[in-house]
Amino acid sequence: MGALTDSYSSLGLKYSFKEKRSIEKWTLMLPGSGCEYWKKTGGCTMCGFNNSTQKYTHGYRFPSLAFWLMYKMALSSASQAKELLIYNGGSFFNDNEIPASFKRWLYQDLAKNPSIEELFVESRCEYISQDKLVEAMSLLGGKKLTVAIGLESQNDHVRNKLIRKGLSKKMFEEKVALLRELGVQVSAYVFLKPVGLSEKEALEETIKTIEYALSVEVNKIDLSCAFIQEGTKMAEAYHRGEFQPPSLWSILEIIELVQKNNWPVSIGGFTDEPPPIAVPSACPDCSPQIYKAIEQFRQTRHLGFLPDCTCKNKLGNSNS
Repeated sequence: MGALTDSYSSLGLKYSFKEKRSIEKWTLMLPGSGCEYWKKTGGCTMCGFNNSTQKYTHGYRFPSLAFWLMYKMALSSASQAKELLIYNGGSFFNDNEIPASFKRWLYQDLAKNPSIEELFVESRCEYISQDKLVEAMSLLGGKKLTVAIGLESQNDHVRNKLIRKGLSKKMFEEKVALLRELGVQVSAYVFLKPVGLSEKEALEETIKTIEYALSVEVNKIDLSCAFIQEGTKMAEAYHRGEFQPPSLWSILEIIELVQKNNWPVSIGGFTDEPPPIAVPSACPDCSPQIYKAIEQFRQTRHLGFLPDCTCKNKLGNSNS
């Protein structure tokens, strides 16, 4: 059972902005039927998660019982977790991807769980509705609900042309207001370095987007730093030599601003499913130490030791 659940369930530490300390998080990867937006449009230019969901489900939705068994099998190993994060490579609130009956079972079970205090899910805006949120909050019985939305960029051209998100600012702001009105925490994904922006442009756009997201009163921000997954438009540009993931030094610049301004910003991981073929980096000499420092920041909000390396001065402004 351990080997099976390890493939879709994991435990780890994350920093809690509410508790101002590290807490244990339980991450559950549920193989939904695949992102419906990807099926209709080809999806976002950087996203390869559909390759994983297709591998398991071939585009079909598992019955509620299958999700329930996966959840229950993994639950025993997560008895001390304070937060459950569910990722399904799409939108949790889309009933075509995750069955409504499973979601009701999940809410009711979490309401009785003595350890877990918060459920974190992600969804495209078009699947977020008042009815679904009211049902979730009612059945969760006082547990906190956080919904993550992929904003990615405050710039319309970057968001909808370069990333192909298919999201208007108007809809984003309306859904943020609805979530807050119902007492739901809002997390916004911000994307560092889409194809088509130089390193400098990407860094500047990320900072503008963080400031915009906070101005519309999201509760927290998850910074997604570009990594390369096969089968994406980003991977095509990478293989042509036209794109590289962001420099670790750019990420450290953002972390410096986060610390200075006390922004509620978390730094996303550099691994996922399917495994990336290229991730943010600096030079071979300093990258390992910077990875350790950023991981320490993820868990504690304090950066670990940073090397003094000359590669920092080579940070370029090219489109790659």
